[in-house]
Amino acid sequence: MSIDNGTFPCRLDVDQPPLLRGKVVNGRRTPTYVLAWVCSARKFFANLGDGKRGKVNFRNFMDVVSEKWGAYPNFPYSLQPTPYFAGDGNYYLIVMFNTANAEHATRVLNVDTDPLIQAAKISMGVDKDEEVEKTLAWFRFPLHWVEAEERQREAARFTMMQSTLSSP
Repeated sequence: MSIDNGTFPCRLDVDQPPLLRGKVVNGRRTPTYVLAWVCSARKFFANLGDGKRGKVNFRNFMDVVSEKWGAYPNFPYSLQPTPYFAGDGNYYLIVMFNTANAEHATRVLNVDTDPLIQAAKISMGVDKDEEVEKTLAWFRFPLHWVEAEERQREAARFTMMQSTLSSP
C-alpha cells in the first residue's frame, strides 16, 4: 500500500511531531515515524569514541551504545536508542517512535532539556558533533524511501555527467 506523501511526508521537522501512530487521516492510518539524528558510519563510530571493547566499528557499536546507556538507570533498556543503518549509507540514530499516546509529542516540546532525548544524545555520541545535532528530525519508518531518494540522486549525477561529457 502506498502512502500519499502529502498526507504522511517522509520527513517532518523536530518541532512538528507526527500524529499519534494509527490515527486515521483521510481513510489511512498514520504510519510509524522515528525521531532520529542522521550521520555517516564514519562520523557515528568516531563520535562514539573508544569503548571498553576498543575502537568502535560495525561489529561492536551496539555494545558501546548499550554501555553508555547503562549510565542512565532511570530509563529501562526498552527505551535504549537504536542506531539503524539505512539504504542511503547513513545511520539513523533513533531516539523514539511516534506512539499511540501523546508522549512523543510532549517530549519534543523541550528537545534541549528532555532527559530521554539528552540521554540518547550522549549514548550515541551526538553531543560531540554540532553538525549531527542539527539533523534531528522525524522520519517515516521503515526507511525504504531513502534508498529511492539515493537512486534518484545517483541518476541525476549520472545524467549531469553524461551531459557534460557530450557537450562540446
